[in-house]
Amino acid sequence: METFLNIDWNPSLNDILDDVFINEERLTRESVMYRLLHGNFVNPFDNMDEDYEAVKMDVILKDQNSQEKNKTNATVNDMSQQELKEKKVYVPGLIRRSCKFPKTSELNMEEQQACLRTLLTFSASEKPNLTVNDKKDLAVYFNLKEIISKEQEQYIEFVRGKWDGTKLQTIYCEDYINLRWKHKLLDILKLPRYYMETTNIPFVSDKEITVQFIHNCLKKGSLPKIILPSLTRPFILQCNSKRLQEEFPIPNESNNTSIIHFKLPVSKDPTCEFFAQANDVDLVISSSGLNCLASNAGPNYSKTWALPITIKSFNGKNIIYIDKPPPSNFATVPEKNTWVFKYILKSLFQPKLIKSERSCNVKVYDDDLFGNINSENYMILEDDYESKLNISNNTKVKTNFKCENRVEEDKSMENESDNVNTYDLEQSMSDSQEQSEKEDCEENNDAESCYTSNVSYNLFRIGPSSTEKNELMKNTIKEYKMLVRTKDDGYEELTPTLRQKLLLIPKLEHQVEFGGEALTLEEGLKQWISLMFRPDTYLARVRISAQTSEVIQIEKRTTISINNEIKRLYNIKVEDTLTLLHNVIQTLSNVTPGCYIIRHISRNGAFATVYKETDARGKNILDLHTIYGYIQYNTIPNTPWPALDKLLVTPMHKHFKRMPLMFYPQKENNKRKFKQKTKNKPK
Repeated sequence: METFLNIDWNPSLNDILDDVFINEERLTRESVMYRLLHGNFVNPFDNMDEDYEAVKMDVILKDQNSQEKNKTNATVNDMSQQELKEKKVYVPGLIRRSCKFPKTSELNMEEQQACLRTLLTFSASEKPNLTVNDKKDLAVYFNLKEIISKEQEQYIEFVRGKWDGTKLQTIYCEDYINLRWKHKLLDILKLPRYYMETTNIPFVSDKEITVQFIHNCLKKGSLPKIILPSLTRPFILQCNSKRLQEEFPIPNESNNTSIIHFKLPVSKDPTCEFFAQANDVDLVISSSGLNCLASNAGPNYSKTWALPITIKSFNGKNIIYIDKPPPSNFATVPEKNTWVFKYILKSLFQPKLIKSERSCNVKVYDDDLFGNINSENYMILEDDYESKLNISNNTKVKTNFKCENRVEEDKSMENESDNVNTYDLEQSMSDSQEQSEKEDCEENNDAESCYTSNVSYNLFRIGPSSTEKNELMKNTIKEYKMLVRTKDDGYEELTPTLRQKLLLIPKLEHQVEFGGEALTLEEGLKQWISLMFRPDTYLARVRISAQTSEVIQIEKRTTISINNEIKRLYNIKVEDTLTLLHNVIQTLSNVTPGCYIIRHISRNGAFATVYKETDARGKNILDLHTIYGYIQYNTIPNTPWPALDKLLVTPMHKHFKRMPLMFYPQKENNKRKFKQKTKNKPK
């Protein structure tokens, strides 16, 4: 070691300045090769172990590793904090699966991501403008379509095997639902008891029926603002019966001194009767009656229902009033929960106003358009209106109403005369009735009902399609006018100057860990008909976890998107449901006025039976009070498995970038070779 330390590592300047290559003296003193040749070389590392015997190498290495580890941990901590901020994102409906999948997916991660991007691209409300990458993803999706379809069927069978419908026991706000059910049942028990069969109404025919919006006759109430949750954090719906009872009180029949007319059946609503007579209407119906008629689709027609009908004669013509259907005597747990969540959504998605503000500061209208129909104000308006109608025929009102602006002067004058029975009348009644209606609400402590009476009376035309090829058949299909009474849930403020009317519909999810449940046929038909007769309204479908009442996602839907959804899931043309509506008007237009019941049971197939009120009792007489004489709202113990939607992308799928209803993707991204389709060369 001493020899090594004595080595002169600095070359002599003489070696550089002298003419010789290396100085001989230095060569003798320092050259290792010289020493090896002369046999006097000593290895300087021979005694290295003895020299380093006292040095603790383990301690030195440990200290070095500790310093490096501290540096690494500091770097990792800095990175992990940033990653946590980025990765700590709330995912609605994300829960741990209760079971293991039996296999892995046939697709790898890249393939599932490409297919998912394709679904999201084509599920947008507008037609997508495909980029180069979108076209590549679409090609991957089509190449894997058969594999995806097969695996999704396996996935569905696996999930179906895990379903146990008897375990669904939780009914939210059951006491409130039972009170609602009993109150609705009272309406049907007030009707005549006995009915005899008169005729049948077919559900289907060869005719193609369409509906056209004419105009709005009257809008009443103040439309509330709806604030949809952003779902950046958990949004749990509060299920409180007491709160629902306060915000949506159930009228007490024993102390019902003032009745809001929009809560009455349409046959007893004087506003409906006035506009029906003034506009030469054939049918008056509410949204609940439309939902009942629209939910009849083949091929089995197994649903049982009944509709109360009142037919009144005016100027020698029948006006058909279809009232609300009676509530079902039996329901599954999901059906009961869906009913109550309609009220819960309205309660939590609308900003609350103090009760005094509602009754004092908000302009409201009682549904009684005329107050007392025998009052002096009403008689003056009626005389004034009839005098304006006596322009040409003194009996009939012109019906050439259109929504769009007209250019021709003569057509605009027609509109002006036609709309006397709507807009002018509404304006004249608003100022005169506002104060008395508000006082009536305050007196009866029903400010909530007045505030939420967002009622519209809209006029429609139902008849043959303009594309009907058979002109002879088209001429035999008569055109009718409908007055539809609907209520709106509120509006969403998209921008400070743009509002969008919304209809809130709950959709309960019972298999959140596996995917989103598909729209049932009955749900789809009701949602479609609801938007058809609510112009300029969108549907907000709120998917809710049935276990936790957490909002998972909110889908915006239109009549077109719901129509496409029903075609995809059930291969049914939704417009065919209008045929039954047209058949009802056509059949009942020629019967004698009175009280009727339209009833359908599963054994009748594609026909509904019409019964007329009678005093007789007998074997073939329908006893309405016996059919709906149940004392409680019964629960069906076993719920059938609700099918999953193969194309519904939930927040969980978006977060993990996986295809819906498929197993976990393979970790290895093995590139799959696709067979290119060869085009047949022309001979």
